[in-house]
Amino acid sequence: MVYCHLTSWRSFRNLVPRRLEWATGLNLLVGDNGSGKTNALEAIHILTGWGPFRPLRKSVLVNWNGEDKQAFLRGFFSGEEDFDVVATVGEKNIIQCDGKRTTYSTIRSNLPTLAFLPGDMAIVDGAPSVRRQFLDRLCTLLFPLYVRKLNDCRKVLRHRTILLRERRDPSLTSKVLAPLVAWLWSTRAAAIDLLNIGLSEFKVLLPAKVELLFLRGGTVGLEDPMADYWESLRKWRDKERTTAIPQVGPQRDDIAVLSEERLASVVMSRGQRRRTAVALMLAAGWAVERKMRRKPILILDEIAAELDEEGRKTLVDALVASSWQIFAATAESSMNQWPGSIWKVHRGEIWKVSK
Repeated sequence: MVYCHLTSWRSFRNLVPRRLEWATGLNLLVGDNGSGKTNALEAIHILTGWGPFRPLRKSVLVNWNGEDKQAFLRGFFSGEEDFDVVATVGEKNIIQCDGKRTTYSTIRSNLPTLAFLPGDMAIVDGAPSVRRQFLDRLCTLLFPLYVRKLNDCRKVLRHRTILLRERRDPSLTSKVLAPLVAWLWSTRAAAIDLLNIGLSEFKVLLPAKVELLFLRGGTVGLEDPMADYWESLRKWRDKERTTAIPQVGPQRDDIAVLSEERLASVVMSRGQRRRTAVALMLAAGWAVERKMRRKPILILDEIAAELDEEGRKTLVDALVASSWQIFAATAESSMNQWPGSIWKVHRGEIWKVSK
């Protein structure tokens, strides 16, 4: 197990410069909205190779009240291996490990981390894009080539869209896309298989049995991904030319969250859907540990606020049983009897108040 042992920062958002020594287990940051809880989680997110939570301008991350034109973050990760990670954010975005410049993908492979924000609570009943983003984050950790293949696919899809708008022949892009799309579909399906197994590990959170079904975007449903792609292209050829929008591919994938063979978004109450979303997040952590043979670090921002008292207790019990390092943030009153370390956050200041 590798865990975040120490962090420090300077000129990062509203956080007051300080060196913090985190617990190896559960860490809970409490404070009012705008106090800096999410900023602290975001700093850890950057140090573990993911970058900011949202694609904002880098200058937004810098606290301009000081003289620095960049924000500086540092994290010491200890355990089976030790890592000293330094990130510079601002005009330049640089990450180093043990004094050498490295890539975000290398950091992620050594420090597997999953972050879940309030918007992720809509995994069950939200738009397909929410579920695709959830799946993309998981696949990024599980499969080293995933990000490159996904980016290549997106580039070719953009080119295909241009050709369709200009009423030009897109057949060349079809040939380039076919192996990329088939690989991405197979990879996403493998991740869904792991998630289904992981859900059984956290069934205590589920109101009923839940099963995930991977839905390839715009396909006719043939078993072989490559054959499915070509046959689906033929089916939607006329509509694609009419709308000038690619109709088949990973950009239209979805996950069906089923409860007793019906959509969970239809048969479950809001509270049940929220508990199912949390179970999916924990199942993703289980999948990372199973595939990568490393215990993940989990970042949870305000997800407990949408659970009832019983749901919050079940969540905490599951987190304790996982033995993962957890960084959670919540409002003062939404999490009682936290069994780990509690950190108070106020106007960018962070200090330990228990354990």
